[in-house]
Amino acid sequence: MTQLSIRWRLTLWYGFALAVMLCVFSLVLFLLVWQQVLARTDSGLHEELQEIGLEVALADSASVFAAQASARFSQHEFYEFMVTDETGRIIFNSTGLKESVVTLSQSTAETPQERLETCELEGLGPYRIASTTMSGSFGTLNVQVMTSLIPLYNDLHTLQWGGAFLLPVAVLLAITSGQFLAGRALRQVQQIVDATNSINITCLDRRIQVSNPDDEIGKLAVALNSLIARLERAINEIRRFTADASHEIRTPIAVLRLEAESVLRSPRTPEEYAQTLAVVVEETTRLGKLADQLLNLSRHDAGIVSCNHDPVQLDALLLDVVDQLKPFANDCSVTLNCEIETVCEVLGDDISLSQVFFNVLDNAIKYTPLDGQVTARLSVSEQTAVIDIQDSGIGISADDLPHLFDRFYRADPSRQYSGGGAGLGLSIARAAVLMHEGMIDIQSQPEHGTRVTVRLRLYSNADEPSSTPADRLTV
Repeated sequence: MTQLSIRWRLTLWYGFALAVMLCVFSLVLFLLVWQQVLARTDSGLHEELQEIGLEVALADSASVFAAQASARFSQHEFYEFMVTDETGRIIFNSTGLKESVVTLSQSTAETPQERLETCELEGLGPYRIASTTMSGSFGTLNVQVMTSLIPLYNDLHTLQWGGAFLLPVAVLLAITSGQFLAGRALRQVQQIVDATNSINITCLDRRIQVSNPDDEIGKLAVALNSLIARLERAINEIRRFTADASHEIRTPIAVLRLEAESVLRSPRTPEEYAQTLAVVVEETTRLGKLADQLLNLSRHDAGIVSCNHDPVQLDALLLDVVDQLKPFANDCSVTLNCEIETVCEVLGDDISLSQVFFNVLDNAIKYTPLDGQVTARLSVSEQTAVIDIQDSGIGISADDLPHLFDRFYRADPSRQYSGGGAGLGLSIARAAVLMHEGMIDIQSQPEHGTRVTVRLRLYSNADEPSSTPADRLTV
């Protein structure tokens, strides 16, 4: 059944459910009809039993009762009657009863209360019998009133055969109509399939038409449109990434080629050769750094970068990164400070976290003018380590802020090679912070500097940031 189409599976399941419901309904209906008819039959027997009991009460002798009963009850369209004394002698019986019935029916009237039962009478078939004991002026009598159940059984059999015939017809009609209705309901699914198959990488701007976004088919179409939109964004990012990477790689390669051609064009002095080799070393270093960054990002995208979960002394790590960058800050005439308000530990990878702080501080120093200041501050708030890196640089416009973590994005609109970075540092930093289940945020205003905040969860065993929160440490 799993190989059938959804249309046929829906139709067959609906047909099966309808067949079960009709069977249950028919069974309940049959039982209700039987109970109602039997109740009306018992009510009629009770009334006839009361009428013949009235004749017993009015008669002075057995002969008088027999004469009166013969006049009223000898021949009846629906009921048969039998009255016997205590010895079992028949005082009166209707013409429809045979002599052989007397012995069978005698045992059914041995209790003084009214009794209802169904018996199979020899030669007559099933009968419903009402029996009671009555006291008259001529002794105690056993009175029985009975009616044949054959007409009732015939009516029930007719009802059963009618249900047995109509049930398959109803199921077939349900399957036919269900097939038609399922086809109409699933027509939109086929339209979605056709529209989806027509969309490829060259026309990701197309969308599936949604007639009713609130029903199930509409929600499916909306979900597919959302998926196509994400694919379009991903493809555009890949294309942009490829173009930017090609541009960044082409620039140092062009410089290397230009330097090599200039050397080959004419003889040079040893000093000029040394100068050319220095440029080659610088460009190959830049090209290698770019390749490392691209490899790092691709490993993050593929999810194959493993994050160690070792305790890392964050304050010592930040101090070490600041010490590494101080010579570079001095060359740029920028004051680099590190303020440790408390010592703390986090779980993570020390190399990856060092790269985060290195990239952020490197950017802060590059975009801070002469005699500016960059401050890295470590504090703890609500079991979270907070690292704030504040600079007094040129700041970033509000239009550029949302794109700072995009790959190859630089707030400077000029894409000319200037010895700067490739615009991958913040992307790598964000990937590393997210890998540590942390957060990174940038706040900036033009000419008012930039503030980068990194939040990392503290090591679980270090409930207190420091056993001695001691004096503020400034480097």
